[in-house]
Amino acid sequence: MSKHNIRKMFKYAQENLPWDEFMDAKHWYDEAQDEAKAIAEKLDMPVYIVVGVMAALSPNNKWERNLVNAYELCKAFQDGHGMDSVKVSTYHKMKEKAWGILTEFGEYDRVVEQLKGQKIVAFFRNIMGEDDITIDGHARNIYYNEKVGLTDAKTSIGKKEYVKLQKEYLTVAKEYDMLGRQMQAITWVAWKKKHNI
Repeated sequence: MSKHNIRKMFKYAQENLPWDEFMDAKHWYDEAQDEAKAIAEKLDMPVYIVVGVMAALSPNNKWERNLVNAYELCKAFQDGHGMDSVKVSTYHKMKEKAWGILTEFGEYDRVVEQLKGQKIVAFFRNIMGEDDITIDGHARNIYYNEKVGLTDAKTSIGKKEYVKLQKEYLTVAKEYDMLGRQMQAITWVAWKKKHNI
């Protein structure tokens, strides 16, 4: 239950991830931003709106599917179709949140307000280039070195614990001269590989 476990997982990543996989993980959020920019350019929308939709649709949604869902929902909005004209692979409540971001088309800070949840706000900020570390169930499991299912009550992280874990990831990241979001992404990929998730 410490920074030691983050360091251990980072060491595992260095020793067990092929170099290209390691670098892909390190730059995952930058590549995600590139994906968002491609959708934004295609649909002539602000990047932060597209990223807001992606973040809203992210819970329990595989990234590849999230990209498809985000594009289809943004396109449906642009074409004047209703929210229900698109099926998404996440909760209906999250789809409504994404649609709300599209219909309001607010400023950057307003999108953050609409997202609300600490994890999806951090995810949004990470893709936008900020270093507000995303702590999901896997990041939590790495910190405690405990393999707990993502639907387990233990992976529901309170605000104080969330901030604490963010600080711990940032501290370890600085030791290796990298961003917190890079440390989180590398250890996240390594954890999934180690546990065959």
